[in-house]
Amino acid sequence: MPNLIPYNKTYLSSSDLCAKLQGQGLTINDVAKAKKEFERCSYYRFKAYLFPFKDLATKTYNTGSTFEQGYELYHFDSELRAYLFRIIEKVEIGVRSALDQWITGKTGNPFWYLDSSLFNGNGDQIKTVTTLRSMFISSKEEYALHYRAKYYNDYCPFYRELPPAWVALELMTFGNILSLMDNFTADSVQSLKLNRFANNKLGVNKYQSLANWMGCIRHVRNACGHHNRLFNRNLSAPTGIKRVLSRDISLVRTNPQHGTRQTDQVNRIYTNICAIQKIYTGLGHEEKLGPALAHLFEKYPTAKLFRESMGFPVQWHQEPLLFNLTPEVNESSGSISESSEKASSMVLLRKTIADGILKFGKLIQP
Repeated sequence: MPNLIPYNKTYLSSSDLCAKLQGQGLTINDVAKAKKEFERCSYYRFKAYLFPFKDLATKTYNTGSTFEQGYELYHFDSELRAYLFRIIEKVEIGVRSALDQWITGKTGNPFWYLDSSLFNGNGDQIKTVTTLRSMFISSKEEYALHYRAKYYNDYCPFYRELPPAWVALELMTFGNILSLMDNFTADSVQSLKLNRFANNKLGVNKYQSLANWMGCIRHVRNACGHHNRLFNRNLSAPTGIKRVLSRDISLVRTNPQHGTRQTDQVNRIYTNICAIQKIYTGLGHEEKLGPALAHLFEKYPTAKLFRESMGFPVQWHQEPLLFNLTPEVNESSGSISESSEKASSMVLLRKTIADGILKFGKLIQP
């Protein structure tokens, strides 16, 4: 067992916290602003965004490090979460609707989620349905009250009060949906043609990849919904994500430790954003996520210093999955180059110049 000691650190006011940080070498250009920030969001939450500037060996901040840099990272992360949460909402709603329409169409059974023969016998499907039954019986939602007052299902007598899937899925949590998605048998995946569903309806190569990606997206969604840090966070790696990315763009490589070999870094927010974009596009949404992300990096320049540690490749702004890249002909060589420009609405695209020097330009609206 570890040698534990009593926690006896004393309370520090916002003024005390500022003095502590200054004593550790952090420059605070506006102490009043720093004090207000600690009172609004708590020092404990904020200090995670100062961590990249700290020397762990000496427990002091690197020369030139400022409170303002941490402030930028904190608000970059906050706006990133808010933006992704809006996109994930559409992904979650869209996938559950598409999945139900597909399976109901294939089975002709509006109560397919109650058909235990479709699922692995590990008890997860029964647990999900039992949880749903409890929620549905106690729900005060108008649609639940209406159904319970008028209907029952004669497909499954044990769950006779439960509604068809298109009603049930509205009440299910993201976790409930994933529990069903993860537990289809191999025979069900084949008979329901779920690989075709994933590919044709959502643009994902295989159904198992889709289920995996949705699990990854759930982790991002939970971080967004609970206001947890996404910046510099290790996340789940979307299976096979490299298949949908440009082969011309090298992913960030991991730093090998303890004899491990160097590999592509696919467990950071960048690859998760790419998975979100792929499904979002498959659902018919035209919005590309890249411009909004580029705008955030411009609004909070300190975040640019950590793009690589968030998994963003150097040439990420040339990723066709994330940007609408317009081909341009280089008059001197006749070659095709890709460019993107900046909108006055503060949506930013990256412009590629023929000699390889990259900079942001001003977008001309079509």
